[in-house]
Amino acid sequence: MQVKSMFIGTLVMLSCSQGLQAGASCVVVKKLGDSQAIEWVAAEHESAASATDKAKRKLLSQTHPDKYQGLHPQASTDLPHAHVVIVKTEYETTRGRPRTSYGCGFSAHSNEHAKAMALYNLRNYSWGWKPEFGYQVQESFHY
Repeated sequence: MQVKSMFIGTLVMLSCSQGLQAGASCVVVKKLGDSQAIEWVAAEHESAASATDKAKRKLLSQTHPDKYQGLHPQASTDLPHAHVVIVKTEYETTRGRPRTSYGCGFSAHSNEHAKAMALYNLRNYSWGWKPEFGYQVQESFHY
């Protein structure tokens, strides 16, 4: 039994080291809680970590964050194939401030499940957002 599990573990490590992985990441530039920009990378032969790094580099080349801004990896996955949904909402906070927020969802099962995960992600990163404020699907694809 132990030899069999070691053999299977070795096969998994070899498969991953030969570039058979895939992944995705969603990174958002935020300023005082408001989302300023978003970038996502999703592809075969990409890990979640390298997708996050690429998205960060692209955002840094497009924006010049000031001391109140920050890059936030908001969601990532190492799924080899996934449905990806990015949602965006614009609403007013209880204090009357305009707010933009994004949600990123990944699913191996379906586009609808990815959308549900994107809305869950939106809610986790934007506490003031409520479903009645609405949202738009900004991007929907499969890799």
